[in-house]
Formats: sequence, structure tokens, C-alpha cells
Amino acid sequence: MSAYDALQQGQFDLVLSDVEMPRMTGFELTERIRQNESTSDLPVVLITSLGNPEDRRRGIDAGANAYIVKSAFDQSDLLSVIENLI
Repeated sequence: MSAYDALQQGQFDLVLSDVEMPRMTGFELTERIRQNESTSDLPVVLITSLGNPEDRRRGIDAGANAYIVKSAFDQSDLLSVIENLI
């Protein structure tokens, strides 16, 4: 919820979010970002321990530009994804 509030008050190049968060999941955050005209084009990268195909699909369906599973995390891959998105 705090991230969404911050997005309304500032200007950002990219959102990097976990999926499992209190009060609003990363899926919900991504959906809200996509529904808001001022943030709808903002790149969103979800990083999570939820690696099953249903969760991955849910992230992409919510509008995430990338979905990275923590068990397969590689810092250089993350930097590459960010570089490609911004």
C-alpha cells in the first residue's frame, strides 16, 4: 500500500516488488499500477519465492513485465532485465 501511495506522489522509472507483502500483494500492486493512467506504462518486475506456473501466469496477467523466482535469482540477470526495461 505504501508503494502505491509513493507512486502517486513521485516519479519513478521502474517498480521492483515482492509478491508476498502485507496489506497488498505484488499482484494487486501491479494491477493498480496498470489501472492508473499516470502509471500504466511503468515497468514492473516481480521477485518472489512463488515459482509455480499458476503464480507466474498470475503475475504476467496482472501486467508485470518480468517475473523472477528467488530460487533462480541471479543479480546479473536482474540487472539485465532492468536495463532492458528502462
